[in-house]
Amino acid sequence: MATGETTHRSTDATVPAGSLQAEDVSKDRHVGDMSIYINGEWGPASSGETFETVDPSTGKVIGTVPRGTAEDIDRAVKAAKGALPAWRDTPAFARGMMLRQLSTLLAEQKEEFARIEALDSGHYYAKALQLMEATPLWFDYHAGLADKVGGRTINVPGGQLDFTLLEPLGVTAHIIPWNYPFLITVRSAAPALAMGNTVVIKPAEETPLSALKFAELCEQAGFPPGVVNVVTGYGAEAGAALASHELVDGITFTGSVSTGKLVAKMAADHIAQINLELGGKSPQIIFPDARFEDAVEATMQGIFSHAGQVCVAGSRLFLHRDIYDKFLDALVERIKSVKVGDIFDEDTQMGPLVSQEQLERVLNYIDVGKQEGAEVLIGGNRIEENGLGDGYYVEPTVFTNVDNNMRIAQEEIFGPVLSVIAWDDEEEMIRQANDSAFGLFAGIWTQDIDKALRTARRLESGGVIINDWYGEVPQAPHGGNKQSGVNREEGLETIQSYTQVKHVTINLDGQLTGAPGLPANWADAPL
Repeated sequence: MATGETTHRSTDATVPAGSLQAEDVSKDRHVGDMSIYINGEWGPASSGETFETVDPSTGKVIGTVPRGTAEDIDRAVKAAKGALPAWRDTPAFARGMMLRQLSTLLAEQKEEFARIEALDSGHYYAKALQLMEATPLWFDYHAGLADKVGGRTINVPGGQLDFTLLEPLGVTAHIIPWNYPFLITVRSAAPALAMGNTVVIKPAEETPLSALKFAELCEQAGFPPGVVNVVTGYGAEAGAALASHELVDGITFTGSVSTGKLVAKMAADHIAQINLELGGKSPQIIFPDARFEDAVEATMQGIFSHAGQVCVAGSRLFLHRDIYDKFLDALVERIKSVKVGDIFDEDTQMGPLVSQEQLERVLNYIDVGKQEGAEVLIGGNRIEENGLGDGYYVEPTVFTNVDNNMRIAQEEIFGPVLSVIAWDDEEEMIRQANDSAFGLFAGIWTQDIDKALRTARRLESGGVIINDWYGEVPQAPHGGNKQSGVNREEGLETIQSYTQVKHVTINLDGQLTGAPGLPANWADAPL
């Protein structure tokens, strides 16, 4: 098939990838009827059933995708299992070259990928395009790792050569969330493929399109059949079947804590390795000596980027009383200028929530905050004017008079809702910052580096950033503590998520190990 063309959707909806420019990309909001990808072939679900996928900026259906079931998952897993020996034995350098080809193809087709991501997840187009321009870095990084990873030699007593081998886990399952669907698909599938695993991907039912586009990319790059498989469907059907499949050797899941616990239980039934990135309620800590304007800007980014639908969102602002009023005045002025709009409006700075369900969830939490006694400083409503009434838009919202024990300070809202907590005692502030079931990320703002490092060491989180806000990169590990998850994606640490260790010992003495100076005797063996 020619580079950039699609074969798994209806002909009238086919759009050559990379052909759309920013000024005309909004003209095509339809993707047609999609297919799943198993063992190198596109086709319907075994049941023939489909479900609709919706543009969250308009609430309108943009296409249909197959409703995969346990039968489809079984076919995909068995295809991955069948492809494993040849892919595992493919030279690591060759696997890396194929990942580099994915990088090249994505760079060539970034506009079409951005269109798909915007339509499906609610990222405004300019942001989606920015993400697509960055994502090739993940392919490149893991392509470089492919032939650099190995075991180690071990210094043991006696005449033995002792070493380890790093081998792929086998078949890896990738259950993808809806907030950054393409990037999160790539950040787990790329290292899995680089290390010699085969993969089965189950995207979120809200955002199935980018995983199918990933399969397209892999097909264009020449990946052998069965190495990459994508099954769309509902979590309770296809997702559960994938997590519980006895031939799956490793499971990577990003999503809610409640679902993550279910995935872990399913994995335990067949002793599959798990990698979980779950919820977050990240503290953003502002000391009185913070670089003021930068801290205000970082607070905006931390909670309103992608309408707050970010695992690391800085949703709890711990603001020192000495600058409390001044900071909130400046924050409100910045919020008043935020352009909430359609995903293809070039002026848009914040798009919609992903679904009607998420809209209702966020609005419900805003009501909970009011009932708990917190005060709405700005926002708090659904946006229905300016032609946005059919989409899932919520105003940027800030609550003050928040107690850290309130639900809006303890539970992950996953929307543009900021809880502001005043503090003046450092010890009490750190205690409250750590008083959370989550431990994914934290931000610190101070020009006193000793104070910054001291605070960073005391925060119970998988990541901390000082005097900046978060930008995920492939070179650095990402993951959480406590109920925010286990194991790490990205960086060198990701290797352990997609490999297993084999220990090998070679006897170089020319005789069996036994009592010194005596012929080998089984009864004299060390064990």
